Amino acid sequence: MASRSWPFIALGTPGGDNQDQTILQAFLNVVEFWNDWYPNLHQAFEWPRVQTLHFYGSFWPHTAGFNKLNIEAPISDEVFKELQARGHDVTKIRANSISSCATAVILDPGTNNRIAGADPRRDCYAMAY
Repeated sequence: MASRSWPFIALGTPGGDNQDQTILQAFLNVVEFWNDWYPNLHQAFEWPRVQTLHFYGSFWPHTAGFNKLNIEAPISDEVFKELQARGHDVTKIRANSISSCATAVILDPGTNNRIAGADPRRDCYAMAY
């Protein structure tokens, strides 16, 4: 019998400066830390994020910057100090303050059930049926 290839995840976020960063961090939280969040996909999106500021021509609600790094407050002071020691221009910002909004629906590979999750950083919703 030939094996089928099914999509695993539909993941999205509004566009702008953080789109690529949000998608990558949300995707890695899902696939690399499965055992830490499963089956509550919302939890995978609640974890702290980092944000590079690298556009001069940014737009609201994003702050323009160049070669700067923001990290959300739950990231440890140890990590913050290590980034500074390595020469990064880093700022610690309050939890859930990076303006992103990951939403996703996944197919649970064990049950084929759909699981939906949405980011707490903005008003967004996810549903699966």
